[in-house]
This record gives sequence, C-alpha cells and structure tokens, in this order.
Amino acid sequence: MIEYLEGRLMENQNGQVVLLVGGVGYGLTVSARTASRLPAVGEQAHLYTRLYVREDIMRLYGFSGVGERAAFDLLTGVPGVGPALCLALLSEMGVGELLQAVMAGDTQRLTRVKGVCRRTAEKLLLELRNRSDELAVCLTPEEQQEAASGAELSGGAAKDAIAGLEALDVPPAQARKAVARAIELLGENASVEELIREGISFEVVPGIT
Repeated sequence: MIEYLEGRLMENQNGQVVLLVGGVGYGLTVSARTASRLPAVGEQAHLYTRLYVREDIMRLYGFSGVGERAAFDLLTGVPGVGPALCLALLSEMGVGELLQAVMAGDTQRLTRVKGVCRRTAEKLLLELRNRSDELAVCLTPEEQQEAASGAELSGGAAKDAIAGLEALDVPPAQARKAVARAIELLGENASVEELIREGISFEVVPGIT
C-alpha cells in the first residue's frame, strides 16, 4: 500500500499532479485545496496518498495532510458517495469546516457544494455524526484553526452575514473568509449589517463595492 510520496513536482493542473519519485512519475488526483498548497512545478513536494480500487477503476489520490486523507476515507465509506464527490466537498470546505458542519448537523452548508443534494447531505450527516472524533484527532494545527473558525461562523450574526454576502453572488467560501476577517476586525458582537459592510470591502470578494 502506498501511503506517502515525496519527490519532484512535475505537473499540477486541473486537479491532477505528477510526482517524480525514484525515476517513476506517479499521477495523483487531488482536491483544489491540496493543489493550491503545493510548491511550484520543479520543486520538491510530498503528499499523503490513498489508492482507490473499485471494479475496473484504480486511481491514486493525494492529500496535503493526514486529516484530509482521513476525511476522504470516512466520506468514501458512506454508501453512494464516491471519490469525485469527496474531492468536491474537500475542495469547497476543507477538513476543518467539514468537521464543524458534521458536528453542527448543518445540512444547508453541505448542500452548497456542487453535486450534494439535500438527501445526500442528510445521509452524510447521519453516517458521520458518531465518527467525528476519528476526524478530529487527525487535524493539523492549521486544520484545527479552520475548525475553530467554522464554529465561530456557525450561528448568530455571522451566519446571517454569510447568507447576505451569498445573496450578493459572493461564492460561499469567499463569503465565509470575508465574514471571518470582519469578525477579527470588529469583534464577535458586530451586527449583521456591520459584518456585511466590512466583509464586502475585503479583497477576497473582488467586484463588490
């Protein structure tokens, strides 16, 4: 079983990367978040891996950390959820935010991910609710901070401000980043209107004035 690869990054485009290890080029499928964390092509890189085998399909997936790989393992264990949907969730949400959504039972957050209908979201929450501790212990410090940020944004004015930004056609991930930064600046007691006004001024939501 291939668990980890380290070598020269030869390609990184459209969710596909190639690592040159010992003269052999390994092709891996990765989430958008993992792809964005890799160094420039030609530099040394490393990925945690998982070989996925189903009938006539054999594909190697790469992950930036053990937490993302653990999430992949948990998600692919849910009946009817395949690797493509797993990567869509991990690309859009990340491990920390996914963990927070599971713990909060946030169906609405999951359905914002392309390809996740309400029925699938409910199935995911049902299957993962009692296994969130398995995911939590694998979080890196960065992912732990992401989970804490997700908890801060899960209710009250923050949640309404995120919905307000999304109503202005701001993508969900950017809306959450904008509100998180607004809270850092204004404090947790800021109103919905203040968070939206401050949020749309950040560079993470270009084109909104």
